[in-house]
Amino acid sequence: MLEVEAPLTKEGNGSVAVPWLLGVDKDSLFGDIAGSGLTWDKGTDKLQVCLSRDTGNSLRFGADGCLYAPGGETPVPDVCARPIESLPAAPNVVGASDLAGLMGPYSSPYQVDYCLAEGYDIVHFHTCTTSDGVGVVTEYSDHIISAGRSSLYLTQDARQMTAATIQSTLNYAGDENDPRTFQWGDDDVDLTKRKDRRGGWYGWLAQRYYQPLASDFLRKIDAKSVALLDCSPDPERAAYPESDAIIGPMRDVLAHCAQSWSMIGVREIQNATTVRNQGIEPIMVPLRPATWGDATLPYPVADLTAAGIEWIALSSRYADSVFTAYKDAGLQVLMRGTSRQSEYARVSALGIRGALQYDPSYYRGPGTVPGLGGHGYRMEYDPWEHRRMGTGQLSFQTDQQNVLASGGHVRGRTEDAEQGLILPSGWGDGRDRAGVLCGWECPMTSPTAYTIKLDLKWDSLGAASGAVARMGLLFGAVTDADLYSWPQDDPTLNPTKKPAEVPNVYRAFVRQNGEIGIGVFAADGSYTLLATRTAPAVVAGEWNSYELNVTATQLTFTRTAANGTKYTVTAADSTWRGPYFWVEKVESIDGSANNGFNGMVRNVSYTSG
Repeated sequence: MLEVEAPLTKEGNGSVAVPWLLGVDKDSLFGDIAGSGLTWDKGTDKLQVCLSRDTGNSLRFGADGCLYAPGGETPVPDVCARPIESLPAAPNVVGASDLAGLMGPYSSPYQVDYCLAEGYDIVHFHTCTTSDGVGVVTEYSDHIISAGRSSLYLTQDARQMTAATIQSTLNYAGDENDPRTFQWGDDDVDLTKRKDRRGGWYGWLAQRYYQPLASDFLRKIDAKSVALLDCSPDPERAAYPESDAIIGPMRDVLAHCAQSWSMIGVREIQNATTVRNQGIEPIMVPLRPATWGDATLPYPVADLTAAGIEWIALSSRYADSVFTAYKDAGLQVLMRGTSRQSEYARVSALGIRGALQYDPSYYRGPGTVPGLGGHGYRMEYDPWEHRRMGTGQLSFQTDQQNVLASGGHVRGRTEDAEQGLILPSGWGDGRDRAGVLCGWECPMTSPTAYTIKLDLKWDSLGAASGAVARMGLLFGAVTDADLYSWPQDDPTLNPTKKPAEVPNVYRAFVRQNGEIGIGVFAADGSYTLLATRTAPAVVAGEWNSYELNVTATQLTFTRTAANGTKYTVTAADSTWRGPYFWVEKVESIDGSANNGFNGMVRNVSYTSG
């Protein structure tokens, strides 16, 4: 007895007179395997291209039997759309990683509006596929919808839920332990106190929002920027493979006819091929290396070129040789960076296409680099007055790309009783030069003549040493590369082996014991005190005001105590006159005892002249 399964067929009975005759049911075979753009024509018995009957389609078969699009080359005007082919030349592509994630929730519609208003070239966000095959936006590459900051009862992988369930999920516009977002009529919001435990992101400023589908974001973007739908999953947390994640986003791109202005991010070459076969541009998004300076290629160059892959986004942790290898092979390379303006110099030197940044507005600068554009962003007030991140409010944590570091390390952490950025106990991990870049004021327009004012307060005192505990300013730096003292031999404090920068900068400080002073780091990294003077010890819970005045030849730092008494130090020095400055908080130094204290800063202002 002979048994066969479709698409195989059989005739006869196996006897000598009527032998078995095996065949193939081509209708069944090609009808099942024909993908998008292909159809099995039973009339002609041919597998052929399927021509859409949608209104306006002019594609047809030419005289040679091949596909023909009448009209020849018809470039899309830049005023109408921004297709991939219209992206700026190297090194000036500026993309928003995670919807410019330093400025707001990674899945919020507000962030799409922000990215479009800022005019970024690429808008990147995470996507995957629901249980019913629909593309959905997620915050992270684990493709999980969190119960901690939504109306879900249970944190769950998006692939385990339907689009209807996800689309009806109501989110808070903040982190899971932020307040319930301000909205009139909410019975779980104390409108009289408006408490805010950590602030940052949108906090009280934004309404709650429903979890968006990928199609919602495509409708918003609408060719005004290149959409990068990143489907690459976290291999340790995502419950479903990348081949599942790409299904819904591909359908959405095709449904919106967005092939010319959309990319789909993948980690596996096989899935990139699937994306290309749909007529969509894939971009490789390999995992971030565990350590800085990794020179290992995430993919053999020949494998990418053989698959016809043209784009790749690499973490800034990779060594220069990795970027160069792919660029020299003809790939368009983007750097996923740390948002610092100094990083543009590296992108330019490598000659790669551009960068994806958490804070792209600060990265491209306030219109000071012609090729990057920029709208300007300098403020005359502290951004945390409004429970918001400031443009360029960066620290050593963002160099590690830990945008959501615990304890308010990055976002505008404040108290409900008063405005002011909290620098909590433990911030800096006992290392020198832990500071917050005041990027919303940088680069300064007149670095040879200016005044910086700010208020500082100890909420609690360091118990081990009043001489070591200090706050103040790091100023005069030529670049905005972070100055934190990364230990090069301590895998606990520096697990990613982040290189340390030479701190070519001044320091103006007040110690907990009351002493004020000015110091300078030389070009070789050595440190010299230029001027000091004693003053009464700081008092916990009491604000003092400080003023730094810089001229071409002189530095003056003044402390005004709560009772109005002024204490001043002056130093004649002209070593550094760069346009970048930080608010610094140091608790302890290498090898010293734990000396944690809670500090606060407010009313930071810069004026030229």
